[in-house]
Amino acid sequence: MVKRKPNEQPAGLPIWLQTYGDMVTLVLTFFVALYAMSSLDQHKYDQMSNSLRMALSGGAGNGNIGVLKSGKSIVETGLAPVTSNPRMGEAEAQAWQNMYSSVKSVIDQNNFHGRVEVSYSEYGITISFKEKSFFQIGSADILREAYSLLNEVGTTINKQTYPIRVEGHTCDLPISNSRYPSNWELSVMRAVNVAKYLIESVKMAPDRVAVAGYGQYRPIVPNTNEENRARNRRVDIIIINSFYNHQEGQSRGIQNGKQ
Repeated sequence: MVKRKPNEQPAGLPIWLQTYGDMVTLVLTFFVALYAMSSLDQHKYDQMSNSLRMALSGGAGNGNIGVLKSGKSIVETGLAPVTSNPRMGEAEAQAWQNMYSSVKSVIDQNNFHGRVEVSYSEYGITISFKEKSFFQIGSADILREAYSLLNEVGTTINKQTYPIRVEGHTCDLPISNSRYPSNWELSVMRAVNVAKYLIESVKMAPDRVAVAGYGQYRPIVPNTNEENRARNRRVDIIIINSFYNHQEGQSRGIQNGKQ
């Protein structure tokens, strides 16, 4: 029998060359990926990242307390809301401008100043109703004197078909009674009652309306004094623009696909 010499290698490529080849392939793949990322269209990247962010977060907050970056007042900046969202088409931009102007006119003509604020953000137009104009402290029943305000603003919103989300918010003072064990229940029921009023009295289509309650967890200012707490106790009606509504739709599609 022929014995192999101690330093004799088996037939084929040397072992070190195979390892070297694998390493070169990995490095090449890495640089190709870097090039592809650098060439990615920014608009598509934003859409993808927004969809992933909402899908991973379930479309909701993480429950941590933080101060929201409130939308800039159009009155303060002098800018129309459409200028902050270049993704809108010309027709939608004009409709959006008309919507804001109509809401602002209703507030001016009816002297609703101090009871409601209007602002805009990347999501759309936010109409923020202060608690003292709508509810007694610790209650979710809408005050009668708020009906005219809801009627006027709701009728104006109803002239367009944009989806809306009604959000209830409280301050950080705890509540515990037979009707509302915590601020979660109070904020949700306030939003529900406003949404029901819009649907039943203003005749807004129910499939346009969504409801959310955030308790004390989405303040617009720190809860450091009573004045700030009063600002945080509010109900927001958000008129959602088509771009953000499309992103939420994509997120729901991704989540449904996982089920």
